Amino acid sequence: MNWKKLAAAAAITVVVAAAVWTYLITTYESELGTSNVILVDTESTISDNRQDNLLFELSFDDDAEDLAWPSLEINLIIEETKYGCSFGAQSNSASLDGKVVPKLGADGSTFTTEIDATDSESYTHFDLPGQLESNITGYWMKFSSTDIYLSEGISWTFIEGAELSEVNEVPEDLSNETSERLEWYTYDMSVHRVNPNDGVYVFVKDELAFKVNFLTYYNEQDENRYPTMQIAAIGESDFPALNDPDLVVPSPCKIVSDDIDNDYWNANETIQLFENQINLCNGPCSIKIVVYYETIDVEINERELLIG
Repeated sequence: MNWKKLAAAAAITVVVAAAVWTYLITTYESELGTSNVILVDTESTISDNRQDNLLFELSFDDDAEDLAWPSLEINLIIEETKYGCSFGAQSNSASLDGKVVPKLGADGSTFTTEIDATDSESYTHFDLPGQLESNITGYWMKFSSTDIYLSEGISWTFIEGAELSEVNEVPEDLSNETSERLEWYTYDMSVHRVNPNDGVYVFVKDELAFKVNFLTYYNEQDENRYPTMQIAAIGESDFPALNDPDLVVPSPCKIVSDDIDNDYWNANETIQLFENQINLCNGPCSIKIVVYYETIDVEINERELLIG
């Protein structure tokens, strides 16, 4: 037996396997986001000194899918100032800093909240109802790397395969176990990625009830240890963060649609963006449109426009 040939073959096999694994990791594409292309129509645009002008009409190109409103973030950038568009409220830009970053979705009631869990030696404590960083005595959840623990007194369950819009009532069968870490993800060895479980968590405490969908473990730069969740109240439960002026302010850009479906921007649906009691564009102005779906940038046929 030629041991040199065997050793060479084994070495080649290891190199090829390493190359394939490296390729899989470097070419990994997230399942988040959408392939939809947004079409912008400015034919009916009005730009004068009123405060309720129609800015654009937006629709989708062919072969689109329905997009959930809670997962959408629509922004206009005018003279380097960002203005959010929603059905009512938007995040206060001053709150988008620190270890807890909550962004209100276009539906005006669902937060997409990123947690900085990069410190493996200590926890980032999270006040879920207030959407704020908390401390060891006032938290609902605490984060460090992939570790997530719930505070005492929380009842919870996981509804596998459910979508956020489908969970409108608190299930009867809840667990009170909070001493063990939350098993909220699986690890894909083939691409070296943390993948959140497919489904919705329900958390209940002090007559407050929330539904939570873990979106990703990575931030916009694809850095790990940034678990990101979609969070909404269930049913008639109060959501204190929505009433906090430090976090939420009226949206200067209002979304208007004739569709009665409040859960989705449907594939065949055209929406309109109006000024909402603020004069965003009086005469000629340059407007850049930026849309995110599930934290991923959405393609737009005409992203920068000159209006008026």
